[in-house]
Amino acid sequence: MKTETPFRKAVAAVAGAVIAFTGSSYTASAADTTTTTAATTASTAEGTAASASGTDTTAVETTSEAEEQEEQQIEWYKATLDDYDDSLSLISYEASPESGSSGTKKKSKKATPVELNVTGGYVGDIPFFESEPEIESTPGKFAIVTYGWGHGVGMSQNGANFYATYSDWTYQDILFHYYPDTYLMDTCVDEDDEITVNGVKGDVLSMVSQIVFNEVGGSMSYEAIKAQAVAVYTYCMYHNGDGADLRCKPHPPQVVVDAVSDVLGQALFYNDDYALTMFSASSGGITANCYEVFWADLPYLRSVSSDYDACYDPHYGTVTYVDDFQLRNMIEKAYNIKLSDEPAMWIQPEYSDETGYVTYVNIDDQLTVKGYEFKLALNLKSSKFNVFYTPRPEGEAIPHGSSEIEVVDADYQYTPGVVYPNNHPTNIGDPKEPEETTEETTDTTEETTEDMSEGMSEPTSETPTAAEISTETASEAPVGVTTDIPQNTDTVSSTLQ
Repeated sequence: MKTETPFRKAVAAVAGAVIAFTGSSYTASAADTTTTTAATTASTAEGTAASASGTDTTAVETTSEAEEQEEQQIEWYKATLDDYDDSLSLISYEASPESGSSGTKKKSKKATPVELNVTGGYVGDIPFFESEPEIESTPGKFAIVTYGWGHGVGMSQNGANFYATYSDWTYQDILFHYYPDTYLMDTCVDEDDEITVNGVKGDVLSMVSQIVFNEVGGSMSYEAIKAQAVAVYTYCMYHNGDGADLRCKPHPPQVVVDAVSDVLGQALFYNDDYALTMFSASSGGITANCYEVFWADLPYLRSVSSDYDACYDPHYGTVTYVDDFQLRNMIEKAYNIKLSDEPAMWIQPEYSDETGYVTYVNIDDQLTVKGYEFKLALNLKSSKFNVFYTPRPEGEAIPHGSSEIEVVDADYQYTPGVVYPNNHPTNIGDPKEPEETTEETTDTTEETTEDMSEGMSEPTSETPTAAEISTETASEAPVGVTTDIPQNTDTVSSTLQ
């Protein structure tokens, strides 16, 4: 039995998605699905202000706050896929950095710096969990363990939500963490400014709100929703106001519209130009360097930690079981080759020493492909994976035929739902049994969404498929899983069930 060396478990974790192409059709008009009221905007602003720790970039927790936190016993847990409801759409769209450029049609108005509101929130005391899954050993069967969902470049959507929830990070903390060395500017957007999404034009507020709703739903942390809004808007402006590979979801809830309104027009810049703000559902404890997954080497798309993944991300440690004859069918069809009779030679990963992602895969000593391209070809959740194979008894031939693929997500223990500090619901856990708390909280309402693709919940709506544009969606996954493009200009859509 040949087994590939498993990743180091020094992965800290959290989860996010770049723009991927799914086949879902766009049915909503842009102008009539979002309305804001002064009252809701004001209340949201008050809630956001209350959760912010200040505008000083070096702000730290006070002694009294630290003492209160010490006295407070946190019940750490790993969420199960069932703990996430339908309010997370988790569809991540992504195009590779090579598929487009920022072009020349840039800032039409003078951009001004955004006032800093970073907390320097403490990240630590993360409980240890035995996150490595148990692998069933069956002769003639491959077991592929994946960590995270999506390409893993840029912002992890699940990770953003975890940082906001457990470290009280602001949207700026999140953005500056996942896109290092960028800076935030206000592009002075007018209400009648328009962007184009999937060929449909609409006002910025409506379109961005619908995209954000499609990506992360309405039940994540308010600050995480704001971070997603900035990433979406920046991504569109990087492509000159055209988010061709993004998708909208009609009728976003007011909490999403309010969050988008709070940061409307804010964009991340690098070297006086819009940054390419890629994102995916989750990143398996650490994000990937852009060049490890794609080909471009962008300085702000480099590996950073995603500290809570091993503890909380339901896509950390998914096991995909495939019979050797079925895997042979898939590889031979994807790459038009004839494999040898040595299954242990079929998948020979080359790992990044820094991140643990598979950078290249040697296929049966016949060809070498990018790890992410291979992930798409096999419909795996992530290109951060380990491969195990149990050989057949000596002399037993590999049969012909096909079989079903079995995907087993980590079996996390049930835990009651929690409420975010800003009083927006998380919908993590059973809404009928909210977590007991001694603090006063405002009434919250659940937002429900029929679609959850790529992210923090069950992978039901998105299943990676190979097409000309990469897209990864997970129907009941947490934060948007994104699809990626394995080569310079092509994209491949992928969805995992």
